[in-house]
Amino acid sequence: MTGPTPRRRFTVLLAAVSVTATVATVTPTPTAQADVFHGHWIKGRIEETFHRLGGHAKFGDATTPESDAARGGKFQVFAKASSIYWHPNVSGGVARQVEGRIRDKWRDLGWENSRLKYPTTDEIITPDGKGRFNHFEGGSIYWSPATDAHQIEGLIFNKWAELGYEVGDLGYPTTDEATPPDGVGRFNHFENGSIYFHPTHGTHQITGKIREFWKNAGWETGKFGYPTSDPYNVDGGIRQDFVGGSIQTVEPTGVALPKYDNAAYSSYRQIRPLFTTTDHPQLTNVGLNREVITNMGDYFPLTGCPDALTTGAVCTFTSVGGATGTAVVDRIGGTGFTLKTQPGHPEGAGRLLTVRFDQVTAPPATTDSNAAVVFDTAAVESAYTNSDKTWIRLVIEATGPTSGTQVAGPFTSDHVAAQVFGKLSTSVRTQAPKASTTYIAG
Repeated sequence: MTGPTPRRRFTVLLAAVSVTATVATVTPTPTAQADVFHGHWIKGRIEETFHRLGGHAKFGDATTPESDAARGGKFQVFAKASSIYWHPNVSGGVARQVEGRIRDKWRDLGWENSRLKYPTTDEIITPDGKGRFNHFEGGSIYWSPATDAHQIEGLIFNKWAELGYEVGDLGYPTTDEATPPDGVGRFNHFENGSIYFHPTHGTHQITGKIREFWKNAGWETGKFGYPTSDPYNVDGGIRQDFVGGSIQTVEPTGVALPKYDNAAYSSYRQIRPLFTTTDHPQLTNVGLNREVITNMGDYFPLTGCPDALTTGAVCTFTSVGGATGTAVVDRIGGTGFTLKTQPGHPEGAGRLLTVRFDQVTAPPATTDSNAAVVFDTAAVESAYTNSDKTWIRLVIEATGPTSGTQVAGPFTSDHVAAQVFGKLSTSVRTQAPKASTTYIAG
């Protein structure tokens, strides 16, 4: 159906004539912008925007007359899925156009009576050329072909702007701003992450593997709660702090641990089952290694190492009889680390002690090839034997020359090692599940 034939209204210009005794002066009144008729009369500030943005070719016929809007404003609807809204105290009194899916979203939220209120811009093309947006008094609506139109506002919008809007790492919003189950915070999801707001804990982005882990742990209702920081770089990975602890990615080191040489004199290999991933799904062998080397004083039974290990760091150990010797951190791999005794060490120079963690599903009952499986408790032995679950285990390997050995110790004796590293397995089993930082593979 077509509307009535468009008609134009013409304004007749009147001249004010001033006459004196000798001279007659004619001063024309400035021309006013003409109202136009396309289906309905289009006039005033709405008419100005109508023509500014392309007129009838852009908007088509008006499908409503100019009508009253909230708080003393006006609006008019047009055939080509577009509306123009005006309020004298918004956008300097300039009427603004809203159209398409952005207008549909604004409608769904309650038009100018919603939190967004009146538009403060016309629809604008985003810098990437893919999307569109309108700003409003109370926020914005962004649209792209891949994500549709979504509303974003307040401190979440400010954080998104700080991160580069839609051309930043997060991309376009994929949800409207929403309220989490606790009714306290707010959030928007985006193509590549989320932004969460809490009145106490602030506004923070969450992305990548940390976000995926946090999501699987129950979002903000899980053990971690709301984020209290943005992601930041630490120890070659990325960490983010939450109310209930931190989550940190552990990036691959690319360093291989030395291969165990069971042919060497006094070599030994001990395997100590710790727990199943069913009992502690947040823990991995990679994560346990990072927890231990970052907090050596809390776990390692031999005192004398720095609290946080780095390659090349020196540990000074006291051996049997009070003799001291040094061992250097020879290498740090993704699942463990290796210490190498230095000249003058009571157990001889060049001995390698590797501490690592592995994961195995349905492990052998009591023995592994070239290794002894050592159980700290009868309960662990019972659970491990014939288990079909995935276990995380502590593996201790020692090898190397023994010609300089003067005393037996954990670097050369499996008997001493059984006593020493029983303490390590116990501390890891009891303390690691309660650690303030959870480490995940990057």
